Amino acid sequence: MPGASDLRWPALLAALCATVGCGAREGPGPAEAPSIDRPVREGQPGRLLLGGTWRFRLDDDGVGVKRRYARQRSLQGWRKVSVPNDFNGAEKKLNRASVGWYRRELRLPRKPAGTRWIVRFEAAGYGTTVFLNGRVVGRHTGNYLPFEVDLRGLRAGRNRLVVRVSSLRRPTDLTHWRRARFHRYGNGPWWNFGGIHREVTIRPARGVDVARAQALPRMACPTCPARVQVRALVRNLGPRALRPRVTALLDGRSIELASPVLAPGGRAEAVGDLTIERPRLWDIRRPAGYGLAVRATGGGGGARYRTWFGVRDVRKLGDGRVLLNGRPLHVKGISVHEDDPRVGSAWGPRQRARLLRRIDDLGANLVRAHYPLHPALLEALDRRGVLVWDQAPVNLVQNDNWARPDVRRAAVRVNEQTVLRDRGHPSVIAFSVANELPIPVRRGQIEFMRRAAARVRALDPTRLVALDRVARYGAPDDAHPAFRVFDALGVNEYFGWYRGALPPRPPAYTDKLAPYLDRLHRLQPGAALFLTEFGAEANRPGPAREKGTYAFQAGYLRRHVAAAATRPYLNGSIVWVMSDFRVHSAWSGGNPKPKPPYNQKGIIGADGRPKPGYFEVRRLFRR
Repeated sequence: MPGASDLRWPALLAALCATVGCGAREGPGPAEAPSIDRPVREGQPGRLLLGGTWRFRLDDDGVGVKRRYARQRSLQGWRKVSVPNDFNGAEKKLNRASVGWYRRELRLPRKPAGTRWIVRFEAAGYGTTVFLNGRVVGRHTGNYLPFEVDLRGLRAGRNRLVVRVSSLRRPTDLTHWRRARFHRYGNGPWWNFGGIHREVTIRPARGVDVARAQALPRMACPTCPARVQVRALVRNLGPRALRPRVTALLDGRSIELASPVLAPGGRAEAVGDLTIERPRLWDIRRPAGYGLAVRATGGGGGARYRTWFGVRDVRKLGDGRVLLNGRPLHVKGISVHEDDPRVGSAWGPRQRARLLRRIDDLGANLVRAHYPLHPALLEALDRRGVLVWDQAPVNLVQNDNWARPDVRRAAVRVNEQTVLRDRGHPSVIAFSVANELPIPVRRGQIEFMRRAAARVRALDPTRLVALDRVARYGAPDDAHPAFRVFDALGVNEYFGWYRGALPPRPPAYTDKLAPYLDRLHRLQPGAALFLTEFGAEANRPGPAREKGTYAFQAGYLRRHVAAAATRPYLNGSIVWVMSDFRVHSAWSGGNPKPKPPYNQKGIIGADGRPKPGYFEVRRLFRR
């Protein structure tokens, strides 16, 4: 839906290049121009990509702050890297935690009065400190969610943007809390990557800024009109209080959003509603959608935001079955993990395109990960009609940590951030608050579940609120009433692999899966059940009864998918995992002949070659 602003792109780009120094010199070396080629479509039209070449230096000894790396003018000791970047992305022996420093020079002339520049990091971490001209302007903790920093204190001429990223962990972290061999904590269920994992963009803003805009549709029935609530997060950048004027263009109609008075520096959501009488429904492999454009004005400036959304009806019946647009949901899912042997989790368009081709080839209709996916990947899944099981980055946190109020608050907060980032995507069918909480269930864990489920549901009542649980045959906690705060329960099961699965009896243990599911359904009859995780390692040829062989993996996956298909109350199954990935140097993963550091439950090897299990899953999904 092009508008006047689209026709002014050449002039806008020229003006922005003049501001950020396209073609200017960066210290002793050439500066690289910010690019208009943004990987994420959603957002402000004026933002530019700060990709390409940055300077980097590793700080294994932790001396960078004392030696004032953020103020260094010389490039001695700094090497060129391409951002996104993981400083340990290619390591395969030592899963170390460390500190890395990233640096980029910006040449900025005197800016118009009231204009600010805002830098957005789609993901960096684990702990990030942002410096402008040697002064701290922002901090963030976490690995998989975006954050923004105002570049206050810009001056005419050269400005130096420096980013310190630490992968050093604390025992109270939400994903990597186990003590590492190198520099305190850092071990967890996957490699502890450190760096600027995802893209960095910069945008100008004056008067007001629109940081986020989303359309949240609801339907009373699959053939009913859609009532769409538009929510736009607006910030006052000026020195005086104001009530911005906020308008939204949707489906050819313009509506004005109700906006409160904002104090200087204040932010709040502007909200408005409209009805689509006969909506085009977004569905699996049949995506339909609508464009949304939001404009805010006030304080002598203005801002725009563009996005895309879909309308679909998700509801859970009393017996736990889930309906999508009035039809029973049958999930054929694949879990994914960002680990490229060369770049780690710092994926670019090539890695995402390869993954999308594999998802399409498998015939999968749902994707799951242990953290929020890259927003460009979410957009691609929206437009493919592939569902997403969206999990907050809360993984394997133990009960001694759940007893701590600060850990519970942090876990609820990342759930809130996940929902606020992703609730505009029609592909997202469930928000999972955590993966594999400990057994037994204790008070701190119960408090977290209650608060997280309530907060997620308050922010988005249109999706399933879920928890992914580890399955233990006969576990008394399966009946715990605390789980009733969730719409859906994910079942992570490895019957026939981790426990008592050595030959000659793996089929007998796999046979316990169906009775386990029946019992869980009886104990939690209102929960929507999904088989969210199951898999077996494979790294060599050999007989089907030998753990770790390609034939064992293919047979294991076949038996578990078949067992799930016989339970009418089960809403589908999700294979773990698409590709092999690194964990730590002593990883065995239940495999008699492991090849650490790799978890080799992938149906594709680290070399990119499909295993026989891949073709078995494709056959099962496509039949």
